[in-house]
Amino acid sequence: MGAEKASVMLCNRPLIEHVIERISDAVDEVIVVLRDHAQAERLECVTSCCRVAIDRAPGVGPLAGLQAGMDAARGRYAFATGCDMPFINPYVIDSLFSIADGHDGAVPLLNGLLERLHAVYLARRLEEACRIAIARGERRISAPLAWLDIRFVDAGVFRGVDPELLSFFNVNTLDDLRRAEGIIRGRSAERRINLL
Repeated sequence: MGAEKASVMLCNRPLIEHVIERISDAVDEVIVVLRDHAQAERLECVTSCCRVAIDRAPGVGPLAGLQAGMDAARGRYAFATGCDMPFINPYVIDSLFSIADGHDGAVPLLNGLLERLHAVYLARRLEEACRIAIARGERRISAPLAWLDIRFVDAGVFRGVDPELLSFFNVNTLDDLRRAEGIIRGRSAERRINLL
């Protein structure tokens, strides 16, 4: 994207703000994991309503973020996502919590790919698994999942609450950003029509 993804503007708001807004209705607390204190300062106006955790293993990437987030989580289970999924569906999150119950987590499978950063995990178990993986020099986000009792679920089961599966839409490129803007504008126009 050529910029810090969390700060990329989507319809005049930082991308991460869209994610925070969407998940706030589905969870008891929102924890934003940031790479360092400088990033925390840059995003302070957006994250002021959330708890903030800082990576303890700089340069490791999402694996360190997962560890920091799971360590900060107060709940038994925690939903993990990236800052680039502006259409997360709270009903999908609720379903993942239900599917994860009694296991170490629930991870959706979409088009043959595991959505590890749109998943629910048993917080303490994943934190421990991430810590061990990092100590072993792992950087792959899949590494700690190999040691856990994860329920994998076909994302198609969520079509009843998310027909287009937009909950799994990632903004990774400028084309994705333009598409996301179009979706938001379309929803706004639809709401205006419904109010008339």
